[in-house]
Amino acid sequence: MLDRIILHSDLMGLVDELAHKRRIIGPVARDVPECDPPVRYFYEEVDHADQLDLSFNYCVYSPKRFLTPPAETLFAFSPDDEGLAGTPDYDPRPTVLVGIHPCDIHAIRLYDRVFDIEYRDEHYFARREATMIIGLDCRVPCTEGVFCKDMGTNGAEEGFDVMLYPLGTDGGNVRYGVMFGTSAGREWLLYSRQSVVPSDDDKRTFEKYRAEKETAFPFVLHTRREDLPELLSRSYDSLLWDATARRCYSCGSCNLSCPTCYCFDISDETDLTPGAGRRTREWDGCQLPDFALVSGDHNFRAKTASRLRHRIYRKAVWIQERSGRVGCVGCARCDRACTAKICSVEIYNQLAEEV
Repeated sequence: MLDRIILHSDLMGLVDELAHKRRIIGPVARDVPECDPPVRYFYEEVDHADQLDLSFNYCVYSPKRFLTPPAETLFAFSPDDEGLAGTPDYDPRPTVLVGIHPCDIHAIRLYDRVFDIEYRDEHYFARREATMIIGLDCRVPCTEGVFCKDMGTNGAEEGFDVMLYPLGTDGGNVRYGVMFGTSAGREWLLYSRQSVVPSDDDKRTFEKYRAEKETAFPFVLHTRREDLPELLSRSYDSLLWDATARRCYSCGSCNLSCPTCYCFDISDETDLTPGAGRRTREWDGCQLPDFALVSGDHNFRAKTASRLRHRIYRKAVWIQERSGRVGCVGCARCDRACTAKICSVEIYNQLAEEV
């Protein structure tokens, strides 16, 4: 049930107060004349809350780059009496992610898990533990092509500090139902005294909201999420992989736009000073031709079809087997980013028809 009710204007005032102590990341509208409609939204750092647009449908990219940058320095090293000395490079800047949709919250929860399996990634958690998440629920699908309901990610019950539910307007001012996810979120909102206790009418409005949302999100896969591992295990040698791969450019756009891809490459950069330098890491993608290239010039997945199959298996099977969290959140960013118009939903449904 709802914990509080807050008006949009009051919420933005509280976000502005947070900006004095934290960097604010949220959806920003950008003019893109060649698109229809000619506007796209991106998660960006802003100075003031009025630069945010919480009426957005979806952001082109997820907010993952603020938790795992495309390129970062892990540590610097320099020679000392015992050989080399390393100095870690952490980034614990206090941050607020505003307007994060449920699918992206599920993706962040996956990151919380995978970066803590066997070895805790202190660089990731330095950012994560300094980050507050203000979620924004979706009443209807954010755009065509999404399959978040199939993946169970069109709603979130945890993984946020505060979740907002748009329940209509009051004099042109959006009224948000609020659900607390953490004690920090509760303390932040209650301390401000800008919110009110939900009335009986608010509670009825919220129940209507949830009922309407349930019918607004369709199932688009012909296979239940729980059955995808079996479907794929029976489709390993399907001719569909080769047929689809003929259109693939191996550009990696699907990897880079995906909120749950977390592969990276590590390299050492040396300075002019002998023995000094830094170790860096940057995003990598399994669709790139050299991703599985090893010493001896052997490539474990030299064929485009094997790389395409690997990505689909990872998203639908292997990530969940390893982490216990869903490996694909159904946001369809990979499909929208693909210049060859390869569609994950079509792959799953065509495989289901074959089986």
